[in-house]
Amino acid sequence: MPTPIGYRFGPFEIEAGAYRLMREGAAVPLSPKLVELLLHLVARPGNLVTKEALFAAVWPDVVVTDNALTQAVSDLRQALGDNAASPRFIQTVARRGYRFIAPVTVVEEAAPATTAPIRSARETSSLDAAHAFADGRLKLEALDADLVSKAVADFTRAASLDPRYPAPHVGLANARFYEYELSRARVRPDHALLAAAIDHAKRAIELDRDFAEAHATLSFLLVSAGRSGEALAAARHAVRLDPANWAHHFRHGHAAWGSERLMALGTALTLYSEFAYGHFETAMVHIARGDLDRAEHALREGVIVQDRQAGRRERFPARGLHWLLGLVRLARGDAAEAAMEFERETVPNTQLYAPEFAMNAFDGLGFAALALGDSRRASESFRRALELFPRHARSHVGLAVAYGRDASGAAAASELDKARHAAADLGRGGRLTEARLTEAFERVAAGAPDEACEALERLLALEGPYFTGWTIRIEPLLAPLKGHARFDRVLATVAERAA
Repeated sequence: MPTPIGYRFGPFEIEAGAYRLMREGAAVPLSPKLVELLLHLVARPGNLVTKEALFAAVWPDVVVTDNALTQAVSDLRQALGDNAASPRFIQTVARRGYRFIAPVTVVEEAAPATTAPIRSARETSSLDAAHAFADGRLKLEALDADLVSKAVADFTRAASLDPRYPAPHVGLANARFYEYELSRARVRPDHALLAAAIDHAKRAIELDRDFAEAHATLSFLLVSAGRSGEALAAARHAVRLDPANWAHHFRHGHAAWGSERLMALGTALTLYSEFAYGHFETAMVHIARGDLDRAEHALREGVIVQDRQAGRRERFPARGLHWLLGLVRLARGDAAEAAMEFERETVPNTQLYAPEFAMNAFDGLGFAALALGDSRRASESFRRALELFPRHARSHVGLAVAYGRDASGAAAASELDKARHAAADLGRGGRLTEARLTEAFERVAAGAPDEACEALERLLALEGPYFTGWTIRIEPLLAPLKGHARFDRVLATVAERAA
């Protein structure tokens, strides 16, 4: 039987599988929640859809206010060019709900063809190309920074042996992305590597449009490029093409946010329980929502996997879960346990994300020492972080706070000045999220809470990944803002976005 894959109304078409709204062939930017809301309405044209039904369908298991629904419908009307006073598409039924009043045409998927399937371009007849690709893939899955360049050589050889073989381009996309990730904690990361990675993923799709792994990889890269809507559509498409692959569900979760992320990551972890980053990204949602109990539970499950992988040759070994658990414990007032978690993240190795998380962990040790009243140890920890990543803005602000505790006013002012310069460079390098967050840190340390809150408000106004600002609630440098009315509104916005 043909199945509905979308709906047409007026000049619009909404694609259910891709979670995308089109107007005369052009994509209309919509958040995932607004797409879900629109799908629920257009699937029931002419019928009253109660507010309760919309809450249950679009925000399951999350408490959402009437005001949030009203705002969502208002945003949807704006995207459609609709008018609440004289609606063409969405009619308000006072105190009860909404009705979609435009004529709707169901777009159905064609029945499966009965002819023999076409041979997939994913295959290669070259044994040497297949071996080269497999060798490169095994190197990448070790997440060892020292092996990435060797993986690039393997994938390049495979692509040259069979130019019509798309898999090596997926490998090159991932390898170039890993090289980009090695630079991402710098003030100016190498954006050319990210652009090259995206080009390779697109080349793989050109060679085989139904290659699910290529779409999933493209999704992962687009998240880092700040192209959230495209990333989410690509991830959903990958899952639709190959729903049994755990990695596609993880990348779907990485591109999504809120309840959709939790569902996708839950599926990924059911299919492959040894992927610790699934627990990390689950905790991100709970932290944004302010549910630190659930965040801690997810992280404690994840650190079991991370610790089990330590010192062993494992696929996709994890780092960072102890650091994030330490931040949660610190936010909950347990500086001593937080310090123990941070310490466990400082062990050096060649793993892909090890230096970045070690730097974060030294920062964490500095904040824990400040909470315990040991400014000398805090200063030492922030300096260790700066040895790993010179000019790291958060480390400079932390060091300024430590110097301020020691009454070293001139040294503190110097570190804040370095942080301001780093924030400016972050902005010039296109890292506006980090620049705004650094500005908020510096303003708190300088005793200007209103200006700090303004920086956070401007951060949340940026276009970018749905999860922007997820750490705000547990950032130690923002702790002095707790109880400030504007900061409470910032936290409420972050939590609502994660619904």
